[in-house]
Amino acid sequence: MKGSRKSSLLDDLLDFADTAAVAVLVFVCLFTFVLSNVTVVGESMENTLYNGDRLVSRKFMYTPGRGDVVIISSENMHEVIIKRIIGEPNDTVEIDYEQNSVTVNGEKLEEPYVSETMQQRDVFAQVFREASGKKYVYKVPFGKYLVLGDNRNHSTDGRVFGFVTRDEIVGKAVFRYYSERGSIGVIE
Repeated sequence: MKGSRKSSLLDDLLDFADTAAVAVLVFVCLFTFVLSNVTVVGESMENTLYNGDRLVSRKFMYTPGRGDVVIISSENMHEVIIKRIIGEPNDTVEIDYEQNSVTVNGEKLEEPYVSETMQQRDVFAQVFREASGKKYVYKVPFGKYLVLGDNRNHSTDGRVFGFVTRDEIVGKAVFRYYSERGSIGVIE
């Protein structure tokens, strides 16, 4: 009888070890191929995201779209950044600082996430846009995207470094699981 108990305990431990190994493997695969953990650095996405926020981003089978908050491995900035897609391939984006508006292909965007009037700055690279007074026009090339920070007056974004390629977009920020200033939940 004692041998039977030892055998049962050993079987239980082996079953637990198998289950734990499978769980670890699934977790590793999930965060290697499907999801990733990201920490926000800086204020360029305020009031949507705050410095120090921790996010989960979706990588697997993701197609970038206008309005998405995306994680970018920026070749121009040599770091991982978080911005919002404003212009998709072949779009014409007009930023009018006098009217405080952004239009895409002639349609004005509703941007409730932008909390203050945009200010025109000298650092905006002329090579990526056409300028006429306080209006800047960006013609997004095929295969590229124009990304901007939600905190437009405190963001180094596509107005400075130009367009990003699909390959630079690592994934879409989908969920904030930690924040000292914002609410936990789905990112919009």
